[in-house]
Amino acid sequence: MKITTDMIVGMGLVIALLATIFCGGSTELPQNIASGLIGYLGRTALAEAERSNGKLEDRTNGSNQQK
Repeated sequence: MKITTDMIVGMGLVIALLATIFCGGSTELPQNIASGLIGYLGRTALAEAERSNGKLEDRTNGSNQQK
């Protein structure tokens, strides 16, 4: 498995979320981190799906041109 910047950022957000939950305090910070984590992972998943679809279309068309 190749370590990417997306994995590093995602793990950092997860660690920060767990730290804020276990350390207590206000609920506002964990909520903000959680919503940021969901947004970041969703954007990353969509970008990966678009990259995969582009590669799949290139293989089926027999060309390397992106549409």
